Amino acid sequence: MSEPPSIGTKPKTALILFVLGLALYLLTRFIALDKFPIYFFSDEAIQTMTARDLVSRGLRDLDGSLFPVYFENGGQYNLSLSVWLQVLVTWLPNSVWLTRGLPALLSLLFPLFGGLYLRDHLKARFWWLTPYLVSAIPAWFLHARTAFETVLGASLYCLFLFLYANYRLKDRRWLIPALAAGALAFYSYSPLQLVVVLSGVALLLTDWRYHFAEPKNWRRGLAALVLLAAPYLIFRLTHAEAFAQHLRIVHSYWVSGISLLEKFALFFWRWLKGLYPLYWYFPNEQDLIRHLMKGYGHLPWLFLPFTLLGLLSCLRQRREPASRVLLIALIVAPSGAALVDVAITRLLVMVVPLALLAAVGVNQALDWLSEKLKDWRLPALGLALALTAAAGWMTRDAIVNGPTWYSDYSLYGMQWGGRQLSDKILEFKQTHPQVQLTLSPTWANNTDVIMRYFLGDPLPVEMGTLDAHNNYFLPFEDGEVFILPPEEFAALNENPKFADVEVLDVLEYPNGSPGFYFVSLDYAASAEAIFAAELAERRQPQSEPVEILGQLVEATYPLLDIGQIADAFDGDRATLIRTFEANPLNLTLSFGETMEIQAITVWLGNVRSAINVELIDTQGQHHQFTVYDAGMQAIHPIRVEFGEKLVVVSFNLSIESLDEREPVHVHLWDVEFD
Repeated sequence: MSEPPSIGTKPKTALILFVLGLALYLLTRFIALDKFPIYFFSDEAIQTMTARDLVSRGLRDLDGSLFPVYFENGGQYNLSLSVWLQVLVTWLPNSVWLTRGLPALLSLLFPLFGGLYLRDHLKARFWWLTPYLVSAIPAWFLHARTAFETVLGASLYCLFLFLYANYRLKDRRWLIPALAAGALAFYSYSPLQLVVVLSGVALLLTDWRYHFAEPKNWRRGLAALVLLAAPYLIFRLTHAEAFAQHLRIVHSYWVSGISLLEKFALFFWRWLKGLYPLYWYFPNEQDLIRHLMKGYGHLPWLFLPFTLLGLLSCLRQRREPASRVLLIALIVAPSGAALVDVAITRLLVMVVPLALLAAVGVNQALDWLSEKLKDWRLPALGLALALTAAAGWMTRDAIVNGPTWYSDYSLYGMQWGGRQLSDKILEFKQTHPQVQLTLSPTWANNTDVIMRYFLGDPLPVEMGTLDAHNNYFLPFEDGEVFILPPEEFAALNENPKFADVEVLDVLEYPNGSPGFYFVSLDYAASAEAIFAAELAERRQPQSEPVEILGQLVEATYPLLDIGQIADAFDGDRATLIRTFEANPLNLTLSFGETMEIQAITVWLGNVRSAINVELIDTQGQHHQFTVYDAGMQAIHPIRVEFGEKLVVVSFNLSIESLDEREPVHVHLWDVEFD
């Protein structure tokens, strides 16, 4: 039987179709880029704002370090390469198009080098279909239109796979470019660190004979690896607590009190969850709605049989380096997410091996059909047109219907309103130039960053809630207007302390319901009496039994607004207690049985504090010890030594915030007894 006409013999045709596929990809990324996703999230705005702050400080961080590797975001150092990328456009005005557009453009690395991987290393005849396939992937479509670091990292990881295959199958001189691409992926997104490291270890072990066949080459590679890893190692030495702090903030079980065996069991289970087909190919409700395309799986379910076909093909050819690299990528891709739990942002790198395996399966199916039909054009071009239509339909659906896919626009939903509310604030200030605006930040994460992005510095609006006016009698200033989300506005109308509530303007959500209320108000006549009664009730000490060192102890403490008193003694720095308003935090423990103590360690944050400990021993004698803490950014221990073992029946710990007056929140993460 004669072979069907091979597109592989017509490189110009293949190249034209490939370029058209890349054009389709870019079109579906950039069309109405500022309209979908409908939110502009703080994790996007922080990239540009951190870059601007960096440039304004002469490329130094807050500590004065030149060319910093990592940047802080929400109390954790998890930004790096993405900030340096935004430095390129800091000379231009802030624009959603620019902030999202740079990573969207770089996301082209995935379909570009994914296609070249199939052409150069897997020798796939229909390699040019890769960008058409990638264009139709919902999870990648959504996230490639944001400035989240996850897309940047996954795209660079695809580049790393391609360059490594070049090194392994073409020329050893590709080793250093491959290592550089891997390092860029490593520095781009924190969950990718483990993925890149495990990929490197697996590739080192599986290809060790090839690596060490030429000593001069591997020595150059080792030197390059040391240089590329040096910034990370230096950062780890100078910020020893940063990694653990990051894991605590994301609630990783790795910093919990469970056993090492339990941690490995959880890691293995969550790694398996990252490979679960139902999660990837069918709609789910596990991820936050702002990371979902309503009615779509993360990948189209029609891709699943082709992915399985491609997986079987690579398994059969696992001795071939190009197939083996894809298998390794598939296996290690869920590892970064497994440190915490399955979530599409942490798992997005999985799209790279899944899509490339699907492309392998598609090529096998098209090879078979081309042979049966004795022509490649009908099946291959037909599939290209179908994928183009699917990508176009998905793009239109997202832009037209996406704003009303979900009706929760609040903190735990879409966090909609950054750009729209900023425009409304400027419009309101023009018509009401004398007003003092106070914006509630509860509708989004790091709302101040979003407002700085759109409104600049100094902000024409104060950030704050009605809580201070609700807890204390603080007369309203003339012209004071509050901007409240619906939940707070509803609570305001039911609060007997307030009267004369007047709605001056409303910004509607995309579905037409009220989103933000511009409100003026005053106190009701009975407000002062209500405040006095509430304050007297809050001043009453709380009392609760808590287990400490094996015995049940009666704990007396002020009213808390975060945590339970047991959280101060659980040995877990991911939990804390915070006073509602009391400063100092006075914590008294009355022991049913005597306890021997020679020192305590308290874990505090970045506030300058005085720590006072008063003990009463079995003879009724009082022992008092005071230490001072200057505070630091990371949660840190302060040890109070007693000089000897004391047998005590009562213990009082006082932690005073020295630079703030009551009412204030005093934070305490842990108390340890020695």
